[in-house]
Amino acid sequence: MKRKIVHEWRNWLLEYVCDEEYELSQKDNLSVLHKIVAKNDIDAENQCQQIIKHAKEAEN
Repeated sequence: MKRKIVHEWRNWLLEYVCDEEYELSQKDNLSVLHKIVAKNDIDAENQCQQIIKHAKEAEN
């Protein structure tokens, strides 16, 4: 199945991989940070926003 970009943030990409599977990766090196299981694109985006928020808090 073909991958598709679901959402793009400044430094992050959310890609749909296959049945309910998504990957959150950093744009600069395209390394996969998290694999996400979600029932739809919106649920995956919400999970990613929480992951990104926690990653930013950890940097500070």
